[in-house]
Amino acid sequence: MRKLSLLLVLIFCASMSFAQKGKVAQANSYLTSGKLDQAKKLIDIAIQHKKCVAYAKAYFVKGQIYQAIAESQIASYKKLDSDPLTKAWDAFQEVIKLDEKKHFTKKLKPQYKNLIIDYTNKAIEYYNSEKFAEAVAAFEKVLALENDDIVTEGKAAQVDTMVIYNTAIAAQRASMYDVAEKYCRETLKLNYEPAKTYAILSNVLKTKGDKEGALKVLQEGFEKYPENEYMLIELINYYLLGSEPEKAEQYLDAAIKQDPTNASYYEAKGSLYDKINEPEKAEAMYRKTLELRPDDFVAQYSLGNIELNKVNDLLKKVQDIQDIKKYNAGLETVYKEFEKVIPYFEKARKLRPKDKNSLIILKELYFRLRDKDAKYMTKYKEVVEILKTL
Repeated sequence: MRKLSLLLVLIFCASMSFAQKGKVAQANSYLTSGKLDQAKKLIDIAIQHKKCVAYAKAYFVKGQIYQAIAESQIASYKKLDSDPLTKAWDAFQEVIKLDEKKHFTKKLKPQYKNLIIDYTNKAIEYYNSEKFAEAVAAFEKVLALENDDIVTEGKAAQVDTMVIYNTAIAAQRASMYDVAEKYCRETLKLNYEPAKTYAILSNVLKTKGDKEGALKVLQEGFEKYPENEYMLIELINYYLLGSEPEKAEQYLDAAIKQDPTNASYYEAKGSLYDKINEPEKAEAMYRKTLELRPDDFVAQYSLGNIELNKVNDLLKKVQDIQDIKKYNAGLETVYKEFEKVIPYFEKARKLRPKDKNSLIILKELYFRLRDKDAKYMTKYKEVVEILKTL
């Protein structure tokens, strides 16, 4: 009786195995005819019966179906699964485990090559959607596939410098700084986009708290690529935004030498001189900026501030005068100088009508001069009303 029961179980398993293999064959037929919805439905059912059959072909067909879903341009098919590429990859891994005699190795190679394209497209899609961590994972999958023995057939893999570089960028955007550093250093070894990579690596190290390492990387990059504008800008920004802004001067000079008509460099140099309290040099830089770029708000506003500070310094001197006649004469001169300052900020206001700082300065200047000319009282009231709305 036990033998009969055992025989019945074996016959049942065999029949189930045959049935599931039939479903796999039918699913493959649906795949071939492009009916991905029916192919998916059938292969999902067939795969569930693992106790009766460990069937490599079932997983191979499943991988093909899910890969086809991922690659499909038909909206209804794309909705069949939320993550078809992962399921395709997992299915192909099962094929490798079950395929002891390596029957599917050659068949897997074209699937893997297509997966490289699929994951590259997915990485770009994630990156453009600002899903940077997911983009990193997809790019890393591309690199793993490109180096897989099934693709390389034991030969040396071709180094995909662009993917390595893009992985570094995506990792930085994802705040995965250790990963970003790793791929930046790999990119530098391959000499791909070196100037940009030095800059990215420097920013990564700085974010990680390694300021010394960040500066070292920038300096190394500049030594190798002194003519590279990108490298220069990074060094300029590093020093301008740091505690030693005066060190930015040599790099600004190098940048201006390379591109003497670039207004941004003169504006930056003006900002540098402002920071180290050399107003005359700053003024010259801002005037050069406006000469090259007349609608530059920062230069216009900064130039106005320099002129305003001159008048405020003059006012302090006048306030120390003891002689009443000399004091009144000095005060009259101060008012005339304040009047000369107004056009700087009125032009700044035209460039940025809602800039609060410009409006506040104009309000104070108009109020000072309200008794000198009635128009200033009118302008004062106008600015006061505008400031109430900001």
